Amino acid sequence: MRYKVTLEQVFKYIIWLGLAVVLFSPLYLNRGLFFPYIVTKTIAFNVAIEIMLLAYLLLAWKNKKYQIRVNLVVFLFAVYILLTFVSSLLGDNFYRSFWSNNERSEGILLLLHLFVLLVIMSGFLRQFRDWLKVFDLFFLASLLQGFIALGQFWGLPWILASSGEQRLAGTIGNAGYMAGYLMFAIFLGIFLIAKKKQIYWKIYYLAGIFLSIFIVIFTETRGAWVALGLCGLAVIVYLLFYYWSRAWLKILGVTIIILAMVALLLLWANKNSSFVANNRILNRMTEVSLNTRTAQNRLIAWQSAYLGFKDRPILGWGYENYYQPFDKYFNPKIYRHEGSVVWFDRAHNLIFDRLVAGGILGLGSYLAFLILPFCYLWRYYFKKAEHKNKYFLPVVFSLIALAYFIQNLFIFEALVIYVPLFMVLAFVGLYAPYYQVRIFDRLSFRVVVALIWLVAIIPIVYLVNVKPLQANMELFSILVGKDAKVEQKIDLFKSLLARDTYGNQEYRKQLHFFLEDFKNDLDTTIKNNPEQVEKIINQYSPTIIELSNFTKAQINRQIEENPYSASNYLLAMKYNNFVFTRIKRFDILAENTKLFNQAKTLSPKRQHIYFELGYTYLHLAQALKTTGQDDLAQEAYQVAISQFEFALSLNDHNFESYKQLIFANILAGYNESAINLYTLAKNTGVAVNEITVLSQIIATAEFADNTEMIQYFSDKLKSSNQID
Repeated sequence: MRYKVTLEQVFKYIIWLGLAVVLFSPLYLNRGLFFPYIVTKTIAFNVAIEIMLLAYLLLAWKNKKYQIRVNLVVFLFAVYILLTFVSSLLGDNFYRSFWSNNERSEGILLLLHLFVLLVIMSGFLRQFRDWLKVFDLFFLASLLQGFIALGQFWGLPWILASSGEQRLAGTIGNAGYMAGYLMFAIFLGIFLIAKKKQIYWKIYYLAGIFLSIFIVIFTETRGAWVALGLCGLAVIVYLLFYYWSRAWLKILGVTIIILAMVALLLLWANKNSSFVANNRILNRMTEVSLNTRTAQNRLIAWQSAYLGFKDRPILGWGYENYYQPFDKYFNPKIYRHEGSVVWFDRAHNLIFDRLVAGGILGLGSYLAFLILPFCYLWRYYFKKAEHKNKYFLPVVFSLIALAYFIQNLFIFEALVIYVPLFMVLAFVGLYAPYYQVRIFDRLSFRVVVALIWLVAIIPIVYLVNVKPLQANMELFSILVGKDAKVEQKIDLFKSLLARDTYGNQEYRKQLHFFLEDFKNDLDTTIKNNPEQVEKIINQYSPTIIELSNFTKAQINRQIEENPYSASNYLLAMKYNNFVFTRIKRFDILAENTKLFNQAKTLSPKRQHIYFELGYTYLHLAQALKTTGQDDLAQEAYQVAISQFEFALSLNDHNFESYKQLIFANILAGYNESAINLYTLAKNTGVAVNEITVLSQIIATAEFADNTEMIQYFSDKLKSSNQID
């Protein structure tokens, strides 16, 4: 007898396939994209959700049993999205709040897709056995992720190298995310061990759990270690009191706890020993101090968030807008050296991120979404007499939520964390109240909604996924296309920016870098071919003019689209300074004063904007000097030096600020000041590559034709080389 597949079954198969795509999404990676670790997963997730929604609505049309069900979890997240939407509308940049960017790929758009995932899971997965299948799919995906990370640990040449270098990151691309993702797998594995009777299943889950624990350790994520340690200890304590009845199991549990505590005490007591100091993992475990760079950065980010929250305490700044209070309350101490990370768009803390984005209402609604469903889970088990002695399910799932919460006090979420989190919350929603929405019972409503989505899905898939993906791929082809002609790359830039996608703010910065690289390469070509200077200039002059004008127009658009970002004004200042060094148009430099004032209003203590204005006046001074206007040149030098001095005053333990001020004094001919600054900088005790810095100082002195400084710092360089 032939098996007949009904239309209803087809819809179910599509939903199951979509769930598999979603659960395996952390494994997806296309290296041919800009921000490949994020964008690849997000595009796959979005498309899967959009197709699943169509199948689910059609299924609900065919069978009333699968109509939309509004339980507490769905309701609470809907409230959170509504409040986020309102706060973002009242914020300064709703477009960014809604669409986000390539680097994060979050925004309200992702929240809406996650909401749809909740609705589908809550309405489609109604049997406990269905949820066990979902957990098994997730566990299998995590196991594959663990094997990839294990290959990275072993250094297998045919396995993708970890983007975290020694810290294992798998295809997730971030060690912190990797740790958070695998913690879900560890505790779900514990749950599944108890639900499967066959010994081979138990061995399978146990092996996966140990693999995940091993990988979490070698992600070197301390927040995850704390979360895993505390919640793992809670599991053992629970098993001792409520689950393990045999004496040998109780002895084993107590022994594990005692050994763990003794090991930690010994480790801490010997943290200064060579054994601990020379071991990367052990050293990181004992490196717990508020004085570490990571801890200081977190505290500074949290402080900016708190001050921003005080400005807008009720509804916050809007989703994805943390960079605004961070700029406004920028702490100069976070800028320690040239390579410091100084542009933050997250507070690296679940509480502060939600406070900035949505204020008290946003944070309160999100915490209610995380906590209230578990209250009803426990209430259900308290009422069921047969469960009173064990509470295994609520214990394990509550510890999953607790582990998530603890780790996210030190990091922020991403899609790879949201997927298992929403899976767990949708499952817990089985035990929460349901609310009757009468309109969902009507066939006419289900038909209309299904038909609307059937018509809308293709344009939505294109606008949300295909169009941004095309722009992203075009940028990547520019970045890696070594053999492509400059004119072809300019056309690609025009094409991708004309698509007008949410990535344009990122793409325009890449356009500016492209202009700088092209012009620097051209300068090198001219320098190496002095006999062909005129020919080279004639050949590339039209291209340079076209590219410069296009870049200028795009930077102006950059500011128009987001006038609340200090980095956009700084980008415009950099462009003007770059162009002035080539064409010496004084009106370009005059514009920088206006841009500086706008950037200063947004971020008054950010050293970089003072650096850039200092460069502006240095360029002006050099131009005046070459035309014989020495008095005016000295005035310009004085203004430049005053900007670098103010930047240094913001943080006098930053060698980069000293270095910029030394450069300015050498160019101005203030040799004694340059020497004194170098001596003072050395006495700050800031770690610096002295040979590199001295080489840069000598190069500046050579540019200024300052013989005294060339000689002085060359002697310093010789002494450093002899010491080395």
